[in-house]
Amino acid sequence: MMALMLAAGAWLQEKPDLEKTRLYVWDSAKGMTLKVLQDGAVELTVSEEDPETGKKAPRTYSAPSLEEFRRKHPEAARNYEVDRYAGGRRTVVPDDLDRLFRDFRRGIPEMPPIPRLDPFEGDLEKWMEEQRRYMDELRKRFRGPAEPAPVPPVPPAPAPSGPEFGIRVEPVEETLRDQLSLKEGEGVMVAEVKPGSTAEKAGLRKHDIILRLDGKPVGDTWGFRKDVLKALEKEEFGLEILRGGKPETLKARPGSR
Repeated sequence: MMALMLAAGAWLQEKPDLEKTRLYVWDSAKGMTLKVLQDGAVELTVSEEDPETGKKAPRTYSAPSLEEFRRKHPEAARNYEVDRYAGGRRTVVPDDLDRLFRDFRRGIPEMPPIPRLDPFEGDLEKWMEEQRRYMDELRKRFRGPAEPAPVPPVPPAPAPSGPEFGIRVEPVEETLRDQLSLKEGEGVMVAEVKPGSTAEKAGLRKHDIILRLDGKPVGDTWGFRKDVLKALEKEEFGLEILRGGKPETLKARPGSR
């Protein structure tokens, strides 16, 4: 039992002697023919350029065994991938090719029949349309399960209506808290002041540390936000802050929006 190995689109040029040949490969793309005989001898015929004439001519490399071929013709063995081809076990002669390609064109279960392979057989546009339909069918059959539709992001909750103070605050960092001798959870730091806001008009600046709001100690950002919403309902409320390490008192007058 012997084997045929073909590159895509390649065809056997001659029928090998089945009694003597274990492997026969013809690759038109590489311009090569490889034979491995029953006794292990290797014959590689390639089309190479003649340095004297500049024209391509057949050249045959041979050796009594694959190991000897590698040693004697290392460059040819590497360039023409002799080791990869030489693992064949069964040979198919040209008479069998029609049967092979008939079977191949029938496709396999769950696959559509494969269209003709030669773009120059008949109308080129018709051939391209056949290939397109075939690939579309393959994609349908072998496409994995449909991915779930992306979950739309939850829209942010609308900002509460009514008065607005106009600052963004952050917790006081541990290093700064130690430098100012503040207790853990004491005060919040102003990270941003909105221009034209009640906070800016009250005199608050970025990096101020708010310690009290309307006489009540400020402990965390969430509690501060809740207390600000209540304080904004008043006509005026006080702020005790640290600025540059020194205490100051400010007055905020929300007014109406």
